[in-house]
Amino acid sequence: MEMNKPLSKFNLKIEGSPLEKLVRRLYRELDRKGILFKPKCYLTDTWGCPNKVPVIGIPFYYADPTLAKIQDYMRGDLEDDHELMMTLRHEAGHAINYAYRLYEDPQWQEVFGRFTEPYHDYFTPNPHSKDYVKHLFQQVGRFSGRIYAQKHPDEDFAETFAVWLTPRSNWREKYKNWGALRKLKFVDRMIDSIRCRRPLVTDGERINPIENINFTLLEYYNKSAERYREKAHGYVDDFLRSVFHGNGKNGKNGYHRIPAGGFIEKNRSSLIDMISYWTGEPPSSVEPLIDKLILRAKELNLSLSPRRQSRKLIEVTALATTMIMNYVYEGKFLPH
Repeated sequence: MEMNKPLSKFNLKIEGSPLEKLVRRLYRELDRKGILFKPKCYLTDTWGCPNKVPVIGIPFYYADPTLAKIQDYMRGDLEDDHELMMTLRHEAGHAINYAYRLYEDPQWQEVFGRFTEPYHDYFTPNPHSKDYVKHLFQQVGRFSGRIYAQKHPDEDFAETFAVWLTPRSNWREKYKNWGALRKLKFVDRMIDSIRCRRPLVTDGERINPIENINFTLLEYYNKSAERYREKAHGYVDDFLRSVFHGNGKNGKNGYHRIPAGGFIEKNRSSLIDMISYWTGEPPSSVEPLIDKLILRAKELNLSLSPRRQSRKLIEVTALATTMIMNYVYEGKFLPH
């Protein structure tokens, strides 16, 4: 793989990835509510539905466990399955809104506001307001909490829909003393009115689908791509300890723990191949780092449970890939 190979060439797909079961789960939830329309999902570089287009864009890194770990190392904002479902329900709210053009309904506008209102990326929310449901988290200024619904009428509807759709959310009881209950009841009535109707819009132009993304993994993290020039050096102890825990002693159930150094050494060839694939660096540039990981893991006497070998192999691949990308960016590894 060359350094300038675009993400579009990585053959990432929702089908067969960890995302597939979550998308199917979303479709089952829509089925249980009697909603015929199932929004199509596609991989892109960020979450979202294109304006008035009923499709759901999902960040590409969720389609591959190694890429997901890299994202977590680089930006620390990776969502677990529970959070992913929350976001999928929110985006499904946008998609349903666009598919049936609910935002054009005068009653929708009376309840949520005008769809044509300016969309503010920065706003001053009221964290104590009970006129909005609390679903997705959003960091806004000095406020941190479930206040995303206050961002725009379209977001208010999507958040309300997500709460309404969530199984066992018990929204009638949870919001019984809230002004937001009026919105939830409106969504319940409006969805009931479209259950047997076919959508007015089913697809449209997508923003940055993965097959059109021409930037590399390195460029995605907004760094200039310089060649990895020197052999790996520097200590990696903190990173190894973030992956492997404990020492070489037996586990609580008496089973033997596997020495981490030997584990990395055993998988040396496959690690080098995978890291070279993701970073575009030649194997000769990756080998010194892997050898450093092996050496330090042995000297630190780190180990792992034999039951977690597959998971740890993904974590080591992501760890080493992240370190090499940072060296490419800045001429050094991440701080230790």
